[in-house]
Amino acid sequence: MEPLIDSITPPLSIAQVDSTVYVESEPQSPGSDRAAADLLALRETLLAAVITRVGEVEAAEWALDQAKAACDVQIVAALSAGVPAEKVVAAAGELASAALTGFDGDREPVQTEG
Repeated sequence: MEPLIDSITPPLSIAQVDSTVYVESEPQSPGSDRAAADLLALRETLLAAVITRVGEVEAAEWALDQAKAACDVQIVAALSAGVPAEKVVAAAGELASAALTGFDGDREPVQTEG
């Protein structure tokens, strides 16, 4: 008895062995059209999700920029009103350092690019 050898290659068809055998190509099944439509719908859904996420990220960046600008205005206003810089830095943290670079108590505050 011969040992059973598992093979990952499929067995040859008669058309592969004998070139005189004519094999008709199989018509595409309706399932393949449905699968293609499902893939197209999935692609459109994923693309819409990515576009939505990009919009959300852009909106969040804009909101962060607006909040930072408002904080900078408040820091400059506090410094202009005579609040000691140490108190402003203690209250505002790292945001105060950016505003302090453009502030000179003797003249109008200089707007810094950030």
